[in-house]
Amino acid sequence: MSLEVALAIFEYVVLLLAISLHDSAQAWTAARLGDPTARMLGRISLNPLRHYDLLGTIIFPIIYMVQSSLIFGWGKPIPITPRNFRRERDEMLVYLSGPIAHLIAAAGCLILLVVMKHAVPGAAASLPIAMALAERIPGLSTLGLPAVFPILLFLYYGILVNLLLFAFNIIPLPSLDGGKVLRHFLPYNAQKTYDGLGLYMMIAFFFLGFRLIFLILTPVLGVYNTLLLSL
Repeated sequence: MSLEVALAIFEYVVLLLAISLHDSAQAWTAARLGDPTARMLGRISLNPLRHYDLLGTIIFPIIYMVQSSLIFGWGKPIPITPRNFRRERDEMLVYLSGPIAHLIAAAGCLILLVVMKHAVPGAAASLPIAMALAERIPGLSTLGLPAVFPILLFLYYGILVNLLLFAFNIIPLPSLDGGKVLRHFLPYNAQKTYDGLGLYMMIAFFFLGFRLIFLILTPVLGVYNTLLLSL
């Protein structure tokens, strides 16, 4: 198996787990706040099959894996019945829980990597190689890497992919979590105008989306990388 194929498999597996975490977090939050709709449909689960979406979990991830060193996707929408919530803000909290789950997952991977860096022989020396491979920096040698290296690579993908999905989901598009949160702060007429622009905003996203994602991702990933290398 070639290195590029192995990296793509690692990245895709982490993506499926991260999407499942995002959707499961939203379903769990909705249930805690009074809406059992998603829980009753089995969406509080880390099983990717529960959240499968043809476009978001297969077609788009494969397209972006071929074209870019990064990958993103989404699961099928979490069903919500707003009248079940006790407070008006509860629906907004459900949408916020997905991006927050990505930040927590990335932090968990960071902590595990820092522990392994100090506790496992060879981990500290090979960690920069795992980081560079995950970001598809060319010309790296993989000879003589320790047996723990695949775990380091997998965990670093856990940081990279979760932060990428965090950046993607907080973009204020009507169909994304960021847009659904933004709607709660708009007057009624502005909400209707905003919703009506959804299609045009999605078209613009296909041309400018990665620039917007990188504006968010670059500083956040920089913080995580700095902590990883300095702790």
